[in-house]
Amino acid sequence: MNARFSRLRGGLRVGADFFLRRAILAPSNVDCPRGLVDRIEDLDARTFDVSRIHPDIVVFFEDTGALDLLIRSHWVFPFSIAWRVVRVVLRWVGQFVLPIREGRIATRVFGIDREQDGRADARGVVRTYEETSEVMQVAAYATHQDAQGRRYMSATFPMPGGNITGILRLDRIEGTQGEDQEGRLAIALTSVSKRHPNEQAERDAAGVWFVIGRWSIRAPLHEQIEMWASAMPSRPASLDPKIFEGTTIVAKHEQRLFGVRFVTHHYWFRPRR
Repeated sequence: MNARFSRLRGGLRVGADFFLRRAILAPSNVDCPRGLVDRIEDLDARTFDVSRIHPDIVVFFEDTGALDLLIRSHWVFPFSIAWRVVRVVLRWVGQFVLPIREGRIATRVFGIDREQDGRADARGVVRTYEETSEVMQVAAYATHQDAQGRRYMSATFPMPGGNITGILRLDRIEGTQGEDQEGRLAIALTSVSKRHPNEQAERDAAGVWFVIGRWSIRAPLHEQIEMWASAMPSRPASLDPKIFEGTTIVAKHEQRLFGVRFVTHHYWFRPRR
């Protein structure tokens, strides 16, 4: 199996118990994955040396459940008004319940039945609000390789009748913000596709898709997550690690609709206490 899209789809309600309720959890005698990927090399897009990524950032990918998260969301008007209405519906669905302003998030990683998912290295991830245990999002992550050998993160979010899947490419952050004095790199995960140098092929596989049955439709949505180790002097000043004591990773996550930014999330990650 090296499918780009998952077979998973939600019913009217998704919720934090989605994998249990749908009997998708892997048997207890199967080793449970710890992160979004088993090794950072599984996301090698062949555009830079992934072994140079700062080791604190690697933890986010390889041991995701070991990190607590603080999110501060900054919604752009008039999306800030619309989101308050849409969020009521999504709370009932139990999916994509992003913060209006701020949230403390716990992350759990599960082994799931990969035959049911359809992707060879799929694993389940549930993020909930620490204060209330209310679901923020439910996802199944895997990797995907294209015909040129580039690898991507395939993040699937079950929704009523189908799913939303983001195919994300791992890039380095260029310029002075992307490297520390020891040559260790900050990175970006992006759904914005591009043509690679010296290639005549169409743009790469990155993008966001609505998936319903056998149909997949590219969505007018894009996102980019830029991530730094908190110790890197090149990180943006707005991501002060002192805001969340013990922070080891900071990130900025922009989401756009038809190219218009509608929200920016700021993230602080620290080892779970």
